[in-house]
Amino acid sequence: MLDLTVSVIIPSYNRALVVGRAIKSALAETRPGDEILVVDDGSTDDTAGVIREFGHERIRVIRQPNAGAGAARNRGTFEASKDLVAYLDSDDEWLPGKIALQRRFMEKRGDVLFCFTDFAREYGGKRHNRSIRHWHTDLRPWEQIVGPAQLYSTVAELPENISDFACYTGDIYRGEMHTNYVLTSCMIAKRREAGDALHFSEGVKTFEDWECFGRLARRGTAAFLDCETAVQFAHPGPRLTDAGLLACAESRLVVLERVWGADPEFMALYGDEYRTLVRQQRLNRIRGLLAIGDTREARLEMSGLSAVPLAYQTLSLVPAGMLTSVIKLRSAMRSRLSGEARTSHLELA
Repeated sequence: MLDLTVSVIIPSYNRALVVGRAIKSALAETRPGDEILVVDDGSTDDTAGVIREFGHERIRVIRQPNAGAGAARNRGTFEASKDLVAYLDSDDEWLPGKIALQRRFMEKRGDVLFCFTDFAREYGGKRHNRSIRHWHTDLRPWEQIVGPAQLYSTVAELPENISDFACYTGDIYRGEMHTNYVLTSCMIAKRREAGDALHFSEGVKTFEDWECFGRLARRGTAAFLDCETAVQFAHPGPRLTDAGLLACAESRLVVLERVWGADPEFMALYGDEYRTLVRQQRLNRIRGLLAIGDTREARLEMSGLSAVPLAYQTLSLVPAGMLTSVIKLRSAMRSRLSGEARTSHLELA
């Protein structure tokens, strides 16, 4: 495969202050023949005005009523027309060489359906490199997570000013059920070959990207390129996918059922593993319900689950108003004890 073209999809909701940075980095990485689809997901700020200022022939704006991150990415995917699809969140930024690296790799490796990379995080005025090791919870080396390594230079020509690095290729489907390895802004996939696997969850509060990566991992071979290609920024205000404990548990349950639970061949081999994960998330959902004082719904969840911890059963019987006060007091005490511990550490130092 040679000369693969790229569709870049940038979903944005009320990100007028940062979306320009994302678009600028995408323009720097793309070339004639590529396209940049900015999906304005019902923004009420000046997002449209910021996009208009670019006025570049490569940029196409798609506007829709606010429907969430998953729906915005799906709309962009539906409108995409190029060989490869790459996603860039409007509050992230691509680093120089991002698209060139992944485009060349995908051109040379016809067997690979999608690839992803490491990334940096920036918050508090400081950049934290190699952040993917904090992104997932798998402590195994990449050879065990993905597959055997080979140097990038043995696959494709390195872009200028980028040092050689390892690439790991293999099957991440089972591992992806346990933890997500992929940051959306670091992934690129073959559009036609991926087909309907390029679908993000809608109607969930978070983890909408996890469904897409699970489906891709089921559909074909993955590759991890051990280099940084993007920066994820912390900023005031909610991200498109911010969520608390309850929302996380409920979203994970939906995605687990839609992807791995709906795969008969996988369930025949790893059904017990799947059911253990589902149980963990149901317990997390109970914790989340108790945290907001919804004891009735917590008891309903417990009724269909065996061996529920006694503490959860007890808390579910406490009147909702009193339970909320108890949880707030417990949280305040933990915060105070943590502060005292930090002070003591500083005094000892």
